Amino acid sequence: MLVLGMDVGKRELFVQLQDTTGSSLGQRGPVANTPAGLHQLSDWVHKWTEPTQLHVVMEATNVYWERCAHHFQSLDCVVSVVNPAQIKYVARSVLRRGKTDVMDAELIARYGVVMHPGGWTPPSTALSDLKQLTREREAVLVRRTQEQNHLQAWQDAHRASETVVKLTQQRLDLMVGQVGEIEAAMRALIEADETLSQQLKLLLSVPGFAFVAAATIVAETVGFAHLETGREISAAAGMAPSPHQSGAKRGQGRMSKTGNARLRRIAYLSALGASTSHSRMRTYSRHLRDTGKPAKVALVALGRKLFITGLAVVKSGRPYQDDFCRSQDGTGPTPTTAQPQT
Repeated sequence: MLVLGMDVGKRELFVQLQDTTGSSLGQRGPVANTPAGLHQLSDWVHKWTEPTQLHVVMEATNVYWERCAHHFQSLDCVVSVVNPAQIKYVARSVLRRGKTDVMDAELIARYGVVMHPGGWTPPSTALSDLKQLTREREAVLVRRTQEQNHLQAWQDAHRASETVVKLTQQRLDLMVGQVGEIEAAMRALIEADETLSQQLKLLLSVPGFAFVAAATIVAETVGFAHLETGREISAAAGMAPSPHQSGAKRGQGRMSKTGNARLRRIAYLSALGASTSHSRMRTYSRHLRDTGKPAKVALVALGRKLFITGLAVVKSGRPYQDDFCRSQDGTGPTPTTAQPQT
């Protein structure tokens, strides 16, 4: 199978085609990042191999990669979308001293030949729309906070123009209204999709998860499609421990933060709520504090536990049970009548 490395830009594409030994068969660029340009690129690749025998590798460059990925996916090519950080560290590992679009395309193709990254599967329309809605809500909230601070500054000024204050208030009202519209659209989208509705219902049974948090988790993890274990979801959120050790040196371990920052934020905020709930999550948090863990360390650990629990309830299809424990004889989980300490 041949590997096509693609350096995706906002307007242009640069590509290099390599065989299984890493030898270059040809390169093209710049090619317009448009439907017409992608068709020209497909015709050029067809001279070397059939689409089913082509592995296309590209970086997740903002939203500009999406048209390319969907185009080659529709041709039955194997498509891999990799984290740009992976390509960056590959360049460092080979002591790459320059950076051009042509060099990047060659490096991405080499990465595909050596590492054989997994294939990318397009998310459903509902999941794609939900992800856009959750991220738009986050962006609107940032602008709303800016307008609130702006309005407060004018109100505290010695003298403020009535027109300026009025316009600032109007912008703030617009932001508040848009947040409500986005949340209404999210609820309507989830209610219309049976799978999303079931996943949200299961996540909301876990103490600490509210509607927006649960919707964000489902959107950012693509409905837990590629996550099977607690370690995987911890790594995806960048909440896995990062040890620091060399020889006799034993440094202080930290959270890796190599993962989705939005998931980490949701985990921390959800942990704040779970730590005050009347559930085992609160008991777990208090136990960590009683054993000497700092407050933030306890919250991070609780957030990680919430994610692992959320993954478990979604995969099992059963809602969270606070009196749930594992059977001691290994026959499976059973409920217990013991009540959590408060």
